[in-house]
Amino acid sequence: MRRASVIDSRISGKLASGAMPITATVVGLVLCVAIFLSVWIASEDSEADQAFRVTVAYQNGVADLMSSIQDAEIGQRGYLLTGDELYLNPYNVAMASLDNIIDKLAEVDSTPVQTSNIAALRSLVAQKKSELQQSVELRRLDEAASIALMRSGQGKILMDGIRAVILQMKEDGVAQLATRLEAVALGKRRMQILLVLFATLAGGLSILVVRATVTRAKAAEKTRDELLGHADRRLMAVMAADLVGYSRMMEIDEADTLNRLKSARHGIDAIIEDYSGVIITTAGDSIVAAFSSALSAIDCAIEIQKHLGIQNIDRSENDQLWFRIGMNVGDVIIDNGDIFGDTVNIAARLESISEPGGICVSRSVRDHVRKHRKLKFEDAGFQRVKNISKPISTFRVYAED
Repeated sequence: MRRASVIDSRISGKLASGAMPITATVVGLVLCVAIFLSVWIASEDSEADQAFRVTVAYQNGVADLMSSIQDAEIGQRGYLLTGDELYLNPYNVAMASLDNIIDKLAEVDSTPVQTSNIAALRSLVAQKKSELQQSVELRRLDEAASIALMRSGQGKILMDGIRAVILQMKEDGVAQLATRLEAVALGKRRMQILLVLFATLAGGLSILVVRATVTRAKAAEKTRDELLGHADRRLMAVMAADLVGYSRMMEIDEADTLNRLKSARHGIDAIIEDYSGVIITTAGDSIVAAFSSALSAIDCAIEIQKHLGIQNIDRSENDQLWFRIGMNVGDVIIDNGDIFGDTVNIAARLESISEPGGICVSRSVRDHVRKHRKLKFEDAGFQRVKNISKPISTFRVYAED
């Protein structure tokens, strides 16, 4: 293949040098048309990308709105049934966010169809807020009356109306995107026809250019296929660990910090190996390791924190060396010794919210290990992770004494 490419290049060079006067004129025309097509196609692609971004932003906004309404309703019901003011915390946050979310939706897509949908949605949400507020206020005065109001079905009717409008908004958004993309595709098809006509008139040089382009495209596709051929997808537990206060410690005493970190890493690396883990990446103060079993991963994490606790016994609180550890289990893509995927991203996010010397895991990890290990799992709530649409249920892990 490489030899054939060299020969083709030499033949193309000879043809070009033998027809230089003619090709110079054709090249000028090709460049002019290429510039025009590049500008036009870039404009069309930009319009398509913008339409897609608008649709995605709109769908995300609609999802956020529905989530906030549900949070408000859950808080309201919890308060009505128990009288516990703590239920009003998520309720108040959700209620305060509803109007802002609707305003942002109106800004994202101001087409007549969606403007009409938003107007209907705004009215229903206002009624829903009024119903929620009325029941909460009534609970402070008359518990039985507030429960009766909740069971009257008024809230359900409003929620059904809101869901219907949101469903219509989603369908209209998808339909608008399809229309925009179809218009862009139609324009591209017309331009492709003009391009074919011009390519025919351009003659032999245009054929050579197309041939070279096709060859490069096939080479790129072959390279991609070869890379994908090395990839493997597996279910694994991923542990992400990071040293707490690394920058502060380095600023105070760089040499001592590096020596202590080296000593700690020596012990941690050995523990990971003992529990059949594989260190994937390290960046001085951080570690990402993978395990074939969630049980091995959680045992390893607990052993690491115990090991560090022993190392810190004779150190003052400000001088102690601790790692935060986050853990998740799920599908990962293994490629040339590295791992990729949402599972890795989530583990890193859980590490960032873990306490110094603590372990934070996803619900999937908890479900894998809680029946097999005597551990305490403290609910840490739902956490949002970049590029992950749904919040992640998280838990802090403590070894039982």
